Amino acid sequence: MSSLDVGMDCSGRQCGYGEFAGDLGCTDGGSCFHAEMLQAKESRFHDATLAKATSQINEIIASIPDDPDGRQLSFLHTPFGTMLAWVRHDVEVPEEAVRADSSPDQVISSLGLLDPPQRAY
Repeated sequence: MSSLDVGMDCSGRQCGYGEFAGDLGCTDGGSCFHAEMLQAKESRFHDATLAKATSQINEIIASIPDDPDGRQLSFLHTPFGTMLAWVRHDVEVPEEAVRADSSPDQVISSLGLLDPPQRAY
């Protein structure tokens, strides 16, 4: 899967997530990003170890088959950390959906988070 496959559907600043009826859909927000790690030249903050890890993570992501239901593999940024999830871009997300800015208990429950940190980021 490459960023060309997704286009700008899940660009982060414009895309968020909403959980409803056991599914995730794209909303406004900035909490949902296309699942791909950016590669950068080596620097003090992105050294050879991180550059190698980035390549390895992208290889793993590229090995994941496309979803037969047309959902897009995405990184969800929650108050507790980041997770991989399949997100729909072809559904209307109801107002009552649980979103990144919902209560911590709702986010934990709706996403099925196991052992989230005691403190949100």
